Amino acid sequence: MRRILERYSNSPAGMILRLAWLHGLGRKELNELTWDQVDFETGNLTLPDRTVPIEESTAKCLADRYKNYSAVSPRVVIADRGKKPMTPENVSRLAKNALDSEGQKVSLMDLRHDWLLRQIEAHGWAYAAKVSGLAVSSLRGQFGSCLKGKQDQNFAISGGKN
Repeated sequence: MRRILERYSNSPAGMILRLAWLHGLGRKELNELTWDQVDFETGNLTLPDRTVPIEESTAKCLADRYKNYSAVSPRVVIADRGKKPMTPENVSRLAKNALDSEGQKVSLMDLRHDWLLRQIEAHGWAYAAKVSGLAVSSLRGQFGSCLKGKQDQNFAISGGKN
């Protein structure tokens, strides 16, 4: 993924993949993300149901795109050609083409699932629930079997009861 992100650095495809893989945004969130949801001062994406810290390389890409495109559209993800917001289908197609070009047979949903697993492993269930907008019970139901043996460790990291 890092190689793909470097290859597509500041392009719409790169922005889509960064926001999906490094921040867990789904297709609808990607399509609807506006510049007023990007808080450069606090370093957060403020979504309707959650707040997600912006990773450093994404912050740089967002700042570059903001400088070049914020006056053109209130949406973060716009097409370089035509400078218009993309449809959800275009968002998915652009991501798929970029991923396929590097032999990655995964979807935007796969990138979100990978992000969720990384959040659970690194920070615990409660944190993953907070930044994903999902309930701990939903996360445990969906990912508990993937993390067998790590659940007790994550329970302690997340501060106890989930």
